[in-house]
Amino acid sequence: SFRFIRPRDIIRSQDLRREFGRYGPVADVYIPLDFYSRRPRGFAYIQYPLTATC
Repeated sequence: SFRFIRPRDIIRSQDLRREFGRYGPVADVYIPLDFYSRRPRGFAYIQYPLTATC
């Protein structure tokens, strides 16, 4: 599943992994960058692995 967040301007994927890892294992972190400035666009995606539930 995905979680959408609005991080600070300067943030690293390792920081987000640590913070969101408190809620379960994190499969992926994606921080989109502005094409021209190469700075974060102001949001990030956190992906958790899918788990089978019965």
